[in-house]
Amino acid sequence: MGDFLSIERDGKRARMPAKVLENSEKLKALSGANAWKICGLLAEKPHYPAEMAKKMGLHEQKVYYYIKQLKKAGLIRVNKTEEKQGALAKYYEPSFEALALVPNLKAKMRSKEAEAFQGPEKKLSAELKEFMDPFIHNGKLNCKIVIGSPDPHGPSKARARDAHLAVELAAFIGSMVESFSFPLVFLDTQIEALDKIDDNLILIGGPITNKLCGELNEYLPVKFSPSGGHYLVHSELSQRNYSEDAIGLIEKVKHPFFEEKKILLIAGNRNAGTKAAIIALIKNVEEIMRGNEFNSKEEAKVVEGLDLDGDGQIDHAEIKE
Repeated sequence: MGDFLSIERDGKRARMPAKVLENSEKLKALSGANAWKICGLLAEKPHYPAEMAKKMGLHEQKVYYYIKQLKKAGLIRVNKTEEKQGALAKYYEPSFEALALVPNLKAKMRSKEAEAFQGPEKKLSAELKEFMDPFIHNGKLNCKIVIGSPDPHGPSKARARDAHLAVELAAFIGSMVESFSFPLVFLDTQIEALDKIDDNLILIGGPITNKLCGELNEYLPVKFSPSGGHYLVHSELSQRNYSEDAIGLIEKVKHPFFEEKKILLIAGNRNAGTKAAIIALIKNVEEIMRGNEFNSKEEAKVVEGLDLDGDGQIDHAEIKE
């Protein structure tokens, strides 16, 4: 895959192939105004030197000088050759659509914050684009994904088993984004507290294994409620309780501490419920976007995981409300 330059202006984004330079040596060939004008002409359509000389009002030998310098720098190339008045004329074109000068490129590519591109901007339906905003904005992942730590932590000394589910979710999100920045996924133990993280968040896992879910719980329209040493799901929208292990939640809510940010919670009573929530989001995203049947303004869904093929693994999710 080649290099690309992404430009954003007035809310619109353009992405084009780019030639990336690590030093300014090759730019010397473009230092003169005439050399830049030649590249401009060639960007419109391929030209041969005599044609360019006539358009620019320059001596043909002068144009040949610039052509030689640009070709040596690798900034132009031969597009085709045609016979003109008994001689062969070479038509030239730029070898780039955009140029990017990036000092210390190798160090930047080693950086943890390096941005990765997945390909052309994805075309999402208006409804899906609205639902995934602001987690995906202008084709770029615009959030932190937080999972529970696999080490004993929290009051229950719980070990999260959701890492593989984060991979499944990331694959789904990756199909909708053009680019993202590393790191993508954080452990809940790496985040001091919910009121300290001014970011859009995708939280995976319930209050026992993901401490941020525990902090968010009181602000949810459908929340986890303690019951006999465990948790069940209580919906304040339907006033129903769900105690089955494979019950999961998908909720999109405002960040309780930073009003410009939002949180997408994907969690369950147990690990099976979290898996059910991810399956529901991936396979039934259109239904998930419709909001809760008891209050369509609340983007909160309760789902239950099912094992339809009888192999002991959840492979389907049924929406309960």
